[in-house]
Amino acid sequence: MDKTKIQLLIGLMVVCLATTFLWLGKAPFIARGVYDPYQSSQATEPNESGKNTDGNAPDSTENPYNTPTYIEPEPLIVAVPPLEGPLELPVEGATGWAAIAMPLYSEADTESEVITDFDAGQVFVIIQEQGDWWHVRSDNRETGWVEHVACFINLPDVIPSIVYNITNAKSALTRSSGYEIPGVTGQKLYEAGPVHNQRLSKYEYIVPALYSTSKLLCNAQQLALAGGDTIILHEAYRDQASLQRSVRLLRELMDSNERVRSAIEDGPWTLTWFIATSISNHQRGAAFDVSLGKIISYETVEIGETSYVEVLAYAEYPMPTSVHELSPLALTLVEPVSSRSRDAWREIPLADTMTPGAILLQKYFDEAGFTPLASEWWHFNDLEGAAVATDLEITGTFLLSNILSTLP
Repeated sequence: MDKTKIQLLIGLMVVCLATTFLWLGKAPFIARGVYDPYQSSQATEPNESGKNTDGNAPDSTENPYNTPTYIEPEPLIVAVPPLEGPLELPVEGATGWAAIAMPLYSEADTESEVITDFDAGQVFVIIQEQGDWWHVRSDNRETGWVEHVACFINLPDVIPSIVYNITNAKSALTRSSGYEIPGVTGQKLYEAGPVHNQRLSKYEYIVPALYSTSKLLCNAQQLALAGGDTIILHEAYRDQASLQRSVRLLRELMDSNERVRSAIEDGPWTLTWFIATSISNHQRGAAFDVSLGKIISYETVEIGETSYVEVLAYAEYPMPTSVHELSPLALTLVEPVSSRSRDAWREIPLADTMTPGAILLQKYFDEAGFTPLASEWWHFNDLEGAAVATDLEITGTFLLSNILSTLP
């Protein structure tokens, strides 16, 4: 073989190798990793000896949650349809509930005839909104008017772009210092679906909140969507009985596990910073437990004359812990500060464990009008809504297990 042919053969081999490497570099399976929220943030489970399955006892001063390497998905510009009202979809056709016992009036006037008295938790479908009133139809076909200041609305009916993952309604993620809480962790704590939602033509969770608070949540989601992100909502309303059961079982764990007890009680924090022992803003319909995801794919869905973003795939940002870690592992701030102040938290440094994703989540909710809780990175309060709910004596003693949602 002459010299020219040898050079040509070597050149062809170089081209083939270069082409192969370029193809491999663009292969989908090595392009980038996606954070899987269902495989991440899981604590190593202690065994009967009090040690983790790796043989080491949990250290309450360290975070036992193993967060995988997160590779940021490529930026996605989301074409967000403009809002035609305070919510993504009209309230007409949405499910609502009476949050307290209230009269059903024949007209949008407290001087009009009272048709009947609704019990707290009475479900209805909203026919029309007029100022401070809703014209509604109950599940027994009674129609009339209620003052919506004391009413809950089903969030998926009016903010369908949010990812609803009500973990306490299927398998609670709740832990304390990384330890499972017997009778709580992995259990269904209450009924909230998913149920078939005729309005959305799919199965979805039942997610009640104060009507006024739902408008702030919509603002937060619009800010997130504009940044290519989505709120992942883990809990809104939670009934009083479910709360008290979790309090009792956490106290039992504290009595039997010194690490759990000392993490909660030794220092500036107390039990009530990690779980309400009486009425919380969740019972009032004015608080949310949330996380944040980067949108990977979406589509625009039309309902009637209105359109909204439906998230098809997302990657959850790494967070300090899994949601509902009831210990100082989940701190937002380095020290306690009044949870009734809209701005006092701004004077306190963030906890070292706060991740960029948790800080971005806080930014969206702060700009929308919510206040973070010093002890839980995932919890945000609507203080104005909570104050109104307190005055109205909304206590959350009822279960909400069905919807009447229809098309707008």
